[in-house]
Amino acid sequence: MRLKKGQILYIDNQKYTVINMIEFAEDTWVWQEYEIVSETGLHRWLSIETNENNQDEFYIYDIFRGIVKTSEIEFTLGNKKYELYEKGKAVVKDYFGNADVDKYESCEFYDYISEDKKTIISVEKWYGETEKSIGELIENYRIKITDEIDRTKASTITTNTSKGTWKVIAIAILVVIFPFLAVFSGSSSKSIQKYISKQSSKYTYVTSVTNNTNNKKAKVYKSSLKTIDATVKDIIDGVPEGITKTTDIDSSTDDDGIGLQTKKEYAYIYEEDGKIYIQVSNKKYVDSSGGSTYHSSRYIYYRSSYTSSSQSSTYNDYAYSARQKSINSRTSSGGGTSSGK
Repeated sequence: MRLKKGQILYIDNQKYTVINMIEFAEDTWVWQEYEIVSETGLHRWLSIETNENNQDEFYIYDIFRGIVKTSEIEFTLGNKKYELYEKGKAVVKDYFGNADVDKYESCEFYDYISEDKKTIISVEKWYGETEKSIGELIENYRIKITDEIDRTKASTITTNTSKGTWKVIAIAILVVIFPFLAVFSGSSSKSIQKYISKQSSKYTYVTSVTNNTNNKKAKVYKSSLKTIDATVKDIIDGVPEGITKTTDIDSSTDDDGIGLQTKKEYAYIYEEDGKIYIQVSNKKYVDSSGGSTYHSSRYIYYRSSYTSSSQSSTYNDYAYSARQKSINSRTSSGGGTSSGK
């Protein structure tokens, strides 16, 4: 979905007009950010992203006045704990309106997500200035985008923000946006699915399965690695900055498999008949009550590990170490992150 200058939309029944747009690219991903203004003069920022199921996701942002130290991996603000889940460098690909940017200008961004996954704080570092904003994912029923265009209003309202306040987001609890020519090289993927699909020497595609309740699909791969431990660590090493949580059903054993989560994916690594398998899907595949898997006897473990509050201390520590190494490596080399938002 791409909006036009002057296009009318409603968020929580409040009318807004699109006045500016910036299109960003990071690695192979492209997305648009829109400055919108309400009838009362409130300026906000709307990010529209397309997930792996080709569905639009909407994020709304406002200016954030608090203090955030980007040297920190996590911090507590009020009663909420926030953790760094996205860090990278984005380049301006295109824009319209009175946006205070130039093509090919870049910024570094740091996105922190709250423990309840409902709030995002984003910090952007442009040349000579730092901007912060706070936002949330808004459900589709809360937003209505019309075909109406108010060109007069869009042309008479000037921007209320510096370039840094445009949100470079991505959250997300998911592997989004349209592919584009790579801007940065030497960076790691944040998608388990993408990593596995590119490692043909290690992982072989077996089948796709469909959740009978919401028709979402998951993919099953067979690992050439000999153990669950080796497979889990390889995936973590391949997606060091993407892994947000590792779980198991029984912390004393991994016989029932290990779960790995990114913002939008869930993967379950387990052994069946002496072979190691990985099932990976968008989290929406697991969120509903029904479903099926390639090895149906494993479905109970798949869901239980996904919903389990018993995190794997061993693999959480391993994931934390891998992420720190990746962040430190990119920081020292000046590179950006891999996948986009």
